Amino acid sequence: MKRTGIATALALALSTGTAVADDQANTARLFADPGVRQMTLATAQQSAVVMNNPCPGAQATASTDVAVFQPLVFDAAGQLLTGIWRQRVTLAGCGVTRTLNVLGWRQAGQAISMGALLPGDTHADVLLQRDAIPLVDQLLKVTPGATEEGCAREYVADTRFVDREAAPAPGGKSPPWREVWTLHTCTRKIEVPIRFIPDATGTTITPGPQTAVKVTALTK
Repeated sequence: MKRTGIATALALALSTGTAVADDQANTARLFADPGVRQMTLATAQQSAVVMNNPCPGAQATASTDVAVFQPLVFDAAGQLLTGIWRQRVTLAGCGVTRTLNVLGWRQAGQAISMGALLPGDTHADVLLQRDAIPLVDQLLKVTPGATEEGCAREYVADTRFVDREAAPAPGGKSPPWREVWTLHTCTRKIEVPIRFIPDATGTTITPGPQTAVKVTALTK
């Protein structure tokens, strides 16, 4: 499946790759701001893996790992005007440490907005994440043992970047890369390999093959 025809400013910015913020001092102040930090931590808590595995005593820490997708533009007073970024949050508690991801953005004349991305260290942007999920679901429907009758719960519990290939596909701006996404259902843990292939018309997303999908019992 290819992602093409990006129509929104957010989609266009994310498709261009990582950019460097223009003003390091203002950028540092932005991410040190208590209100922004609290909003980031609260948004991270909306991740499906957190909501399905509540741990009231878990400690959340906003990481310095920030990727800027659209340059952060500030006014003369150092206030953010526009920009798009991804910030990681570490959540530790109940014997588990998770890496959570928050997408933040501000459009001209609007307040800062944030949304939870998939957890883990995936290199897929928000649009690729959105497009990959139904493809993974289709694969699981035909994979023996990957579906549970009467179970309505399925979510991405983690993502793991595996490697990047040496050369781009024809027309691609960057080489293909591989990841493993871990999904949880009611009683099962399912690990799905995925290959992302940037090319001249978008990015092809290829989950599988079916024989490489690993299904095991979910242990708490």
